[in-house]
Order: sequence, then structure tokens, then C-alpha cells
Amino acid sequence: MNNQLIKEQEKLKLFKKYGYDMLKAGNFILAKAMPIHGRVLEVGTGRGHTAVALARKGIKLTSIDLDKKVQSAARSNLKIMKLNKYVLLKIMNAEKLIYPDNYFNSVISVNFIHHANHPGKCIDEMVRVSKEKLVIADINQKGQRIMEKVHALDDHCHAPSKMSMLGVRNHLRKAGLVVKVYRDVCQTVIIAKKACLPVGREE
Repeated sequence: MNNQLIKEQEKLKLFKKYGYDMLKAGNFILAKAMPIHGRVLEVGTGRGHTAVALARKGIKLTSIDLDKKVQSAARSNLKIMKLNKYVLLKIMNAEKLIYPDNYFNSVISVNFIHHANHPGKCIDEMVRVSKEKLVIADINQKGQRIMEKVHALDDHCHAPSKMSMLGVRNHLRKAGLVVKVYRDVCQTVIIAKKACLPVGREE
């Protein structure tokens, strides 16, 4: 097995050991997000976990991130798994997306908001370019504590989010979207829609 994939799996095992099962969490997000069709944008590629999960379902998407290093790792992971044909990776600022209004049917962002310097601007851009559905998932307080523990093992600091998920929900509602909130063990998932379509039942 590729060394990079081994390292990725070891990191996932470490998070799971502390109580954050990222693979299970990813499945929870996708279950709430489906169906996903048409043009899809992911904001915050990270190391490619969500892009891989979507690609495995045969979903083609564009994924953006400002961090060249982590996106390079995502590119390698996708290539190793032979899923790279499904994902177009671009270096881009989430505060200034280059796409026109309503360009994507769906926009999805997982564990990105807590990294954003100006989360409100990023959310406004996601709303602007999404035609139908916006999916935003991020860690809750328990997830934040686990992140801090894992990062501390490498002598890194994991800064808290500048906007809570409650703040994200309120921001989306003020923008006129119909919003539902789903709570998991270490994360909160928000599904927001522009169209007057059912968004599911809150949990």
C-alpha cells in the first residue's frame, strides 16, 4: 500500500481512538446530503476525504482550496484510488469564487468553516453560486476538543472557529434559505435549499 495512504489511515485511526470516527461521520453527511446531481462544488478540499467519498459514488465535482500542500495530497490520494477523473481540483479563495451566480446545482463544504478567516464571506459566496442545495458540515464542541488533542500530539494548535454552526444556520436563514440541522456525535450538518423543496426532518 502507498505510504501516503498508510499515513492517512493511521491518522483516521487516531481520530477514531479519541472518539471521532471520520469515515462514519462522512457517511452521515452524505446520507443527509443526497441526492446530489448536476454540477457540484466542494469548498475546502483538505486532504480529499469528501472528494473521495463523492467520487466513489460516481459523482463528478470541482473542489477548491487555498492550501496547495493539502490539495496536492488530495490529488495524490485520488490518483492512487483511480478516482482523479471525477474531481477537478483548483486553488481558489472561498471568499471570492470565480463562478457566476447559480452555477452549481449543489455546494458542499465539510470541516472548512472552522478554518475560514471570514466565514460569513465564504458562506455568502457558496449561497451565490449554488442553484439548489448547500451542505455545510463542521465539528461541534466535542469534535473541536478531539481536534485539539490530535493536533497537540504534533505540537500544533487547532484554533477554534470564528463562527459557530448556530451562526452558520442563522446566516443562511437571513439569506432566505430553508434550513435543516442534523446533529451527529462530533459534527453538525446543515442542509440549506433555495427552492421550496422538502429538506428532511431535523435530528
